[in-house]
Amino acid sequence: MIDVPKTAYFTDYSDISIRTNGKVAITTQEDSAVWIGQLLGVKDGKLDPTTVAFDEDEHEVFYFPMSPSCKTLYCNIEGVTFINDNMIMAVSDQMKKGGKQPYYCLEKDQSIHAFVLP
Repeated sequence: MIDVPKTAYFTDYSDISIRTNGKVAITTQEDSAVWIGQLLGVKDGKLDPTTVAFDEDEHEVFYFPMSPSCKTLYCNIEGVTFINDNMIMAVSDQMKKGGKQPYYCLEKDQSIHAFVLP
C-alpha cells in the first residue's frame, strides 16, 4: 500500500494510471481534476516494493476545463490513461439521473476526452 501524496488529496478518486517510467495520473470526479506526478522505484515498468514512493516535489494538479460561466463540464471523469508523457485520455461516465447533477453535466457524459499536458 502506498499513501496518496497530500498534494493529491481530493474529495474522491476515480482512477489512477501509471506509465512504465513511473509517471502517474490520478483523477477525481468531485473536484474535476487530475494530479500528475512521479512514482519513484519504477524501472522499465517494474515496481520495487522496497523503494516505491511518490516524489513529493514532482507533481502538478490540473483542473478540467470549465464552461465560459465557470461551471464544471467534466462532472463524471471515471477513467484516465496516458497516450504518452504529454497527453492523457479520460473517459466520462453517464450523468447521474433524477436531478442529482445539473443539466450542463450532460454535455460531456459518456465521452472520451483527449488532453495535452502543458
